[in-house]
Amino acid sequence: MIAFVVNQFPRQVDAYFLRELVGLAREGLDFSIYSLLPAPTGWKVHEDARELIARTVYPSSPGPRLAKGAVQFLKNPGKSGRLAGEIIKGHRSMPNALAKSLAVFPQAMEFSTDMQARGVRHLHANWATYPATAAMIISRLSGIPFSFSGHATDIFVHHAMLEEKLAAARFVITCTSFNRGYLGEKCPEAHDKVETIYHGVDLARFARNGATREDDLILSVGTLRTCKGFDDLIRAVAILKQRQKKARLEILGEGEEREALEALVRSLGLEAEVSLPGYLPQEEIIPAYHRAAAVALPAHHEDHFGIPNILIEGLAASVPVVSTELPSLHELIEHEKSGLFIPERDPEALADALERLLDEPEFAATIAEEGRRRVARDFDMRETVRTLAARFAEADRTGGTS
Repeated sequence: MIAFVVNQFPRQVDAYFLRELVGLAREGLDFSIYSLLPAPTGWKVHEDARELIARTVYPSSPGPRLAKGAVQFLKNPGKSGRLAGEIIKGHRSMPNALAKSLAVFPQAMEFSTDMQARGVRHLHANWATYPATAAMIISRLSGIPFSFSGHATDIFVHHAMLEEKLAAARFVITCTSFNRGYLGEKCPEAHDKVETIYHGVDLARFARNGATREDDLILSVGTLRTCKGFDDLIRAVAILKQRQKKARLEILGEGEEREALEALVRSLGLEAEVSLPGYLPQEEIIPAYHRAAAVALPAHHEDHFGIPNILIEGLAASVPVVSTELPSLHELIEHEKSGLFIPERDPEALADALERLLDEPEFAATIAEEGRRRVARDFDMRETVRTLAARFAEADRTGGTS
């Protein structure tokens, strides 16, 4: 059995990971999900997640969890104490990461006991931050081999103990070739154990299949954070309005920047042009792609990495995309052939690119179809999931406690 260690399941974000888990279940992989946080409440769960909740193990309430952790600690206080010391030392320059890593220590101990009882032979963490820290703790306590996936800020920004995790992991999965090169430089001796497996998308599910497109609709999707550049996107719509160009913008998602973005919309007088409907589950986002004339993500380089899934999904839906030129994006987009690149923090250039797509439907359709061909070639979920399933099945066959 494989155990997937995640920060929370299900989550509003990480739709790509949910797609992978559903695909792995359909491929017949035997796995359980270990959620470091309790089950979420207060929002509509992705429909695909419901069939996986029965496979999910959640932490006990704080009292029992600490009691179980104490019992586990006392079974081998020397090893547990040294491991806690390593975690503290490794995170000393990142207090927030240290707090999260220490918070998951009792959960890791509890999960370690549960995994051994269930006969888990390999564990894999999604994200290189505290989920991978928890996996490393479990592995050290139980002897079960571990691996992890590293994607974006978890390897480029919040990278406490990344070298130690790379060295200790049995293998590492990342979602771009650019990331693989970076991880190889961080830990040269681990270079050969890092593998690139793109985030896949269900091409049949995202296909437009005659859906009606709204010629003035610009779509963006993501957590409402500064790094997404949504403020620049709103300003670009204001510029289009000044040019008397009809354009509407929908930004789907939730986050800490909602109030600031809503205030910006009001200050620019864009209440009729810009809407922020909030979080939508995947099955409701796909029709939004089908309605859109363009997908835009003017993300900031210093806080945004990998290949944003919104761009893969937009192209899978045959929608032309506009984005800043993030390092990994050349693995998906060629400027003016499968998408458009614009300078960072430049609403005027963004408005120019969007106006071009809205005014030149034949050009927009050409780059959208080339983009879909590139997605079909490298990001077809049938292939990416088969690769993942084979990798984890081999880890299950050859894993086990040491």
